[in-house]
Amino acid sequence: MAFFSIIVPIYNVQAYLRAALESVLIQDFQDFEIVVVDDCSPDHSADIAKELAKSDDRIKPMHLEKNVGLGMARNIGIAAATGEYIIFLDGDDTLAPGSLKAISEKLQRNDLPDLLIFNYSRVWWDGREAVSWGAELLANLSVGTFTPQAHRRLFNLLPIACNKAYRREFLLNLGVQFPAGLYEDISFTYTVLLNARRAVSLNRVVLLYRQRRSGGNILGTPSPHHFDIFEQYDRVFAEATRVQVSDAMRKHLYDIMINHYVTIIRHRGRIATSERKRFFESASVSANKHYPEESSEQSKNLPSNMRGNLFRKNSYAAFMAYSWVDEKRTPTKRFIGKIYWPVRRAARKVRAVGRLWYGFFRMFPIKKNVVVFSEYWGSGYGCNPRAIYEALPQFAPNLTAVWVMEKDKVGRLPAGVKHVAPNSLRQWVVFARAKYFVNNVNFPGAFKKRDGQIVIQTMHGTPLKYCGLDVMNNEVASSAIDPKRKAPRKGDQVVTLDPSRSRQEFADLLRRSDNWDYALSSNAYSTEMWGHAYPCQYSWLEVGYPRNDVLVKASSQDIAQARSLIGVKENQKAVLYAPTYRDVEGDSSLRINFEELIEKLDDSYVFILRAHHTTTLGPKVAKLVESGRVIDGSAFPSIVDCYLAADILITDYSSVMFDYAVLDRPIVIFADDWEAYQEARGTYFDLLEQPPGALAINQSQLNEIFSRDLYNSPESRARLEAFREKFCEFDKGNAAQQVIERTMKG
Repeated sequence: MAFFSIIVPIYNVQAYLRAALESVLIQDFQDFEIVVVDDCSPDHSADIAKELAKSDDRIKPMHLEKNVGLGMARNIGIAAATGEYIIFLDGDDTLAPGSLKAISEKLQRNDLPDLLIFNYSRVWWDGREAVSWGAELLANLSVGTFTPQAHRRLFNLLPIACNKAYRREFLLNLGVQFPAGLYEDISFTYTVLLNARRAVSLNRVVLLYRQRRSGGNILGTPSPHHFDIFEQYDRVFAEATRVQVSDAMRKHLYDIMINHYVTIIRHRGRIATSERKRFFESASVSANKHYPEESSEQSKNLPSNMRGNLFRKNSYAAFMAYSWVDEKRTPTKRFIGKIYWPVRRAARKVRAVGRLWYGFFRMFPIKKNVVVFSEYWGSGYGCNPRAIYEALPQFAPNLTAVWVMEKDKVGRLPAGVKHVAPNSLRQWVVFARAKYFVNNVNFPGAFKKRDGQIVIQTMHGTPLKYCGLDVMNNEVASSAIDPKRKAPRKGDQVVTLDPSRSRQEFADLLRRSDNWDYALSSNAYSTEMWGHAYPCQYSWLEVGYPRNDVLVKASSQDIAQARSLIGVKENQKAVLYAPTYRDVEGDSSLRINFEELIEKLDDSYVFILRAHHTTTLGPKVAKLVESGRVIDGSAFPSIVDCYLAADILITDYSSVMFDYAVLDRPIVIFADDWEAYQEARGTYFDLLEQPPGALAINQSQLNEIFSRDLYNSPESRARLEAFREKFCEFDKGNAAQQVIERTMKG
């Protein structure tokens, strides 16, 4: 029995079928069968399938004597399939390379769940490609297994069958089939989502969803069969009643249905003008039939409620008037844009005055006692720059510090510290005349080091993932340059960065890096990696990271003070969870299932959750904090206090593992999406081969590590010792002193 059965219904796809089948055949996971169902196609599709089957017996062509439609053809494919899991692939679409292996690994890591949901990308005939907005949602759902009904936004994904892998036994036991007619995916998809008890997600583009230049999309063709949608939603609500969904879920399904009806009526290629009123009247009947019983959920989602009310009242004229106004929103935005963008450009010219100011003050002498500090583009007070700043009074009391700090973040600075706002006139005056510059990222592009000025690049962690020039050909290059930037989007679609723009941004990155005089390193490995990531003329200071000085020298009193500050009780065992950022819109740091882990541990354990600096914690955290077993570590200015307070660290691919290793305390790696992360961002070494302690690739393994104290096993200790030897090489507790004495006392 194969692991996957790929079911490919074919009808008039002769131009694309070969590419579809070959995209499966070239996968690096080969345990599959391809069930090709010829739906009595009038072209040469069947001949192509038979030709390819002669050279690969995993292709199993089937011929139907009469055309039965896409849904029925898929049902026949399901009946013929023998695989553990079923994936549907239309004859004009393709699978992205490496997809089957990634799906297989995710399924097997999670004990073969009922369902796996993956992402897709629309691909146009002219080469354009747009990744579905589902990437945001799937990133949030990647925490082991979940129940789809508990995540209503899942039902907002395009209801297609081809973005999932289904356990065949689950489908057969459920007895779900595709109905006849158009919109057959709707009732099938929602029935599956309403009944699946164990699902996982894979935040990866698997399906390349072809958008043909013309033809091939029956849903975009005027036809009376568009009226089939009403029966499809009848089936959905019958199933919702059978499984006794909550009021909130029923209202959510109702809103989806109403908005779907609106989309069809407005689509000029689906319903003929002469049929629109009749379609609206049928939609009105459906809207009244499925209107949820009165509950607190009815008032939620105002736009959908307005549309639903028009349907229920059968007010066609009012609906058309509403639609006219609603459709004018985009042109109105464009009109406003014609005013907004010239104003914005004018504002930029005003900002450019600051740069002229900068040029003027560069003619004045350099102030040899002024040091400029900045962390993460002026957004914080921490990391290596803070550690160096706090050491100034002891090792260089004659120097005066000025911090670059956003106006709304000034409260993070100690009282009385001099500061300037980013891009302000005062900033450019300071930039023009200061002697020393300390930053853990780059200064603005307009900054150009003068002769006599010294720039110290402190870096902000030992690199695991590719950085700098090493990600130039990577899809996430823009966020590697500036993690604060959001991915470019058009509507609800993520848009790939233009290659020429990407190259220019990397050229600009290196131009800014050319300002560096010194760069800090905490180990020889970092020196090597940073060297080719930022190939510029600067000198290395292999002295360790100043931010780690406090970890090296921490006393029992320092630790007790940190635990008190964070809120860890004397008899508690504190576990710090500090995951990394992921290059996905809507990123969530909460990847482990705290509730499940907490249930398996006694009350002596408390968790400290610390998000990546670019991530905003969501409402889940508030609920967990209320339980008393989780502390929001992100609420504290410095992660150092979290380090000192914690007895154990859980992380994935964050550089915090390298810093925390200085304390010589247990580290657990939770790498549930390692392959996807490695492929998306690229890494300098295989963390699964060189972990700093116990390793878990799914929630079950993580639970076992803590329930059996495996984080402190001899094997875990040996791994940590080897890790410390390689990555804590230069951290001796005097890095800040070394930086000051070697760069600021000349």
